[in-house]
Formats: sequence, structure tokens, C-alpha cells
Amino acid sequence: MISVVAPVYGCINCIEALCDAVRAAFDETGLDWELVLVDDRSPDDPWPLICDLARIDQRVRGIRLSRNHGQHLAIWAGLAETRGDWVAVIDCDLQDDPAVLPKLHEAALARQVEALVVDRGKWSDSAFRRLASRAFYRLIDVLGGVHIDNVGNFGLYSRRMVDTLLLFREQEVFLPMMVALTGLKRQTYRMDRSDRVAGESSYSFFSLLRLATAIVIRFSDRPLKLSVIVGFAFSLISATISLLLVAAWLGGLFIVPGWTSTVLSVWFLSGLIMATLGIHGFYIARVFSEVKMRPRIIVETKTPRIEP
Repeated sequence: MISVVAPVYGCINCIEALCDAVRAAFDETGLDWELVLVDDRSPDDPWPLICDLARIDQRVRGIRLSRNHGQHLAIWAGLAETRGDWVAVIDCDLQDDPAVLPKLHEAALARQVEALVVDRGKWSDSAFRRLASRAFYRLIDVLGGVHIDNVGNFGLYSRRMVDTLLLFREQEVFLPMMVALTGLKRQTYRMDRSDRVAGESSYSFFSLLRLATAIVIRFSDRPLKLSVIVGFAFSLISATISLLLVAAWLGGLFIVPGWTSTVLSVWFLSGLIMATLGIHGFYIARVFSEVKMRPRIIVETKTPRIEP
């Protein structure tokens, strides 16, 4: 069986088309499949439609979260409910074509990998949106230390990979990063993205920036190391300038004591200190979030589960 997980938010007009596309993709292959739709408390209230689709086709299942948890925790809720030997993760807006899923399955078996993640190739969003995404991946690469350029959630994951991912107990998750952190064999499969059937991206430039910052803080200590390096660098610069100033004073070059340079130095170094403390504050906040041990996902209800 192949399980397909799709988080649903803001795309109620896509759900029926998604079900039809998944059905069409698999019905001629002889593969068993299920579609797990996770309602992340979308404001357009797709749950009644999900229930109707589940009644029509028992291979369609629905999960409704108690509140909006965000895309990646919604994916995790879906992963925990899957029963397939392979699990595909796909967005509900049909920018990623479900018709490619049987090809991904064949390629994953042929390459003997635990994950086949789709490189999104060329995609038709605005130039600004593409620029923001490139900046997002570059920031993660530089500060997070993991290269996940131009890949998203869309891909096919083995049962072993899914079970390993579910062992991660962080309060907040990010699928591409955590797939890389498992160390299990993964490869990419290039496929150009299509236009959305309906809806629009909920990620603005600033939300992508916040997400990238959160991912770096969650999965890497590079910013802390960078703050130490910057601190040592400025200490070295300050020591060098101090020696030069002492030499200039001994040489009688200072007639009137400087004021501007002193004030600017104080303000600059104070800002640097505050920024460094802020970086440490992000990490302390992340530790605080983890040690509370609250449940990271709360499921309100599910469609009736029919065993095969």
C-alpha cells in the first residue's frame, strides 16, 4: 500500500480534484493506496467535505486537528496515521502532480533509497516568490548546515523512514531538514511544478524569513558559534585600535580628545552585545518550549477507520 498525506489549509476548492487525481494515478497500477487528508483547522472549514469524500471512497481518510498547528505538524499528524509500506507527502493545491507518484515508487525501488524527494525544478510563481525561496534555502544552508536546495515536502518515503521520523520528539518539526538528519539514504527526483488549481501560498517573504530563522534555531547551533567568532573578532579589532590610539597619544597626535568616535563605538558595540544576547535568548526560548513537554499535536476527530 502507498499512503498519501496531504495537509489541508485554505484550499477547499482543490480537495475533490486532489482525490480524483490520486485515484486516477493509482487505479491503473494495481497498487493499493489511501489518501489521508489532515484538516489543519482551515478557515474555509473543509471538514464536512472531507467526511463526504471519506464516505464515498473508504480509501480516503480524514483527520481534524483541534486548532491550527501549521503545515509541518499537520504532516506529522498524517504520518502517524498512515498504514502504507510507502508514504507520499503532497500539498493539497495540486502544484505537485499526483500522477507522478507511481513513477516515484518505481524509482525509489530501483534506486534502493529510503526517501525520494522531489526537486521542484522550474515553477511558475512570481520572481519575488522564487527569490524569497532561494534566500530561504540559502539561509538554511549557511546557518543550518544542511543543504536542502529547491526541495519541499513533496516526495515518497519508506515505512522505515516514516517510523524513524516519528521517533523525533521536538515540539516543532520541518520535514526536509529532519529527513536529512535521519542519515538514511535519500535522493532527489526532478519535476517542474504546476500552477495551483486554487488558493495561494500562505508563505510571504517575512513568514519565510521567520520560518528559516526558526529552523536554524531548532536544528543548528551555528548562530551561537558565529556569535563567539564575531565577539573574538571585535575584541581583536578593539585591541589593535587601542594600541594604535596609545601610540598616537604618545606621539602627540591627539590635541583635542575625540567625541564622535567614542559615542559611535559605544552605540555599535552595545548593539552588537544586545544582538548576541538576543541570539542566546532564541535558544533559551526554544529550550523552554521543549522542557514543558506539552503534546505537540492534538487531534479533535477522525473519519471512521475501515480496516482492509
